[in-house]
Amino acid sequence: MPVRIVQVGLGQWGADWAATVVPQVPEVEAVGWVDLDPEALERVELRLGVRPDQCFPTLEAALSNIDADAVLVTADVRAHAYLVELALEARKHVLVEKPFVSTTVEAERLADLAERYHRTLMVSQNFRFFPAAISAARLVREQVLGPVGAVHIEFRRFLKCTPADEPYYALRQPLLEDLGIHHFDLMRMVLGQEARQVYCTAWQPQGSSFKEPPAAAATIIFDRGTVVTYRGNWLSAGVETPYGGEWHLECAGGEMIWTCRGDRDVTLDGDHVSIRKRGHPVVPIGLPAMASFGRRESLATFARAVEIGTVASYASLGRENIGSLALMQAAIKSATTGRVISVETAVVGAQNRPLRLRPL
Repeated sequence: MPVRIVQVGLGQWGADWAATVVPQVPEVEAVGWVDLDPEALERVELRLGVRPDQCFPTLEAALSNIDADAVLVTADVRAHAYLVELALEARKHVLVEKPFVSTTVEAERLADLAERYHRTLMVSQNFRFFPAAISAARLVREQVLGPVGAVHIEFRRFLKCTPADEPYYALRQPLLEDLGIHHFDLMRMVLGQEARQVYCTAWQPQGSSFKEPPAAAATIIFDRGTVVTYRGNWLSAGVETPYGGEWHLECAGGEMIWTCRGDRDVTLDGDHVSIRKRGHPVVPIGLPAMASFGRRESLATFARAVEIGTVASYASLGRENIGSLALMQAAIKSATTGRVISVETAVVGAQNRPLRLRPL
């Protein structure tokens, strides 16, 4: 039987989940929808044809009235910690949109809670579920070109200011937190390493309408010595990249180039991988066939984890995701203080103890 889920958070992105993702995943069945905004609930009722008695203003009300196995959290990140904790305390499995939560302290506490109640807690890092990312991680793991010494990543987009995009311009850290978390997470997945140190600077391009910087550059040192240089810009004048960015991995025996996640996450138009051995031409690499990808595969993977208790090696369970959250926080701290930040220090925070990260 499909996993019965309650979805909480029906803003623009949450409504897209409800309409284009959840109905396409046969492993799940949506049985309830939650949002504080009655108009958001009305829009979902009309768009999906759901009954009013399946819609609730709070997660507490939904879980009190509906028999569900799991909760899908697509609300604002500031509400994630509260909602995830509430769902876990109700003994529900949880899939939460990225970023996981606002601090690593919260993430540690929730990961502990999930383990205490033997519940699956997974972060929907959907860029991991594209074939190019999976192939790149495999090629690095198998050392097809030898060890990776340096990585260069470029993300370039020009976000036009339209009425629909106005809320995005007010986001906290629109690059480093909202999108960069994907790139930081992919660094860990593809390299199979943990970040140890980061220096980051962020800025407002000329004519920017963003409240906080939409452009940044960072140098990140990983625990086996790999150095990553990262540049992202929501107001770039350059040729646009896929949302996953353009990756160049300089290895001992050559270079790997790859991209993922094109304009829409329901196509594979942005997924490409190629390698170039020293002294040889570029060779395209065939991508694995996937029945689904992106958010759909993330949700399907979560459902399978709930049902059979195992998860794909490239999925991001709550505790594993702490490394990505810590790197994101360290980059933001570096950008706001102008200092080099130890990622381990950013993870420890007020806890005053080292974090033991599980290997991917």
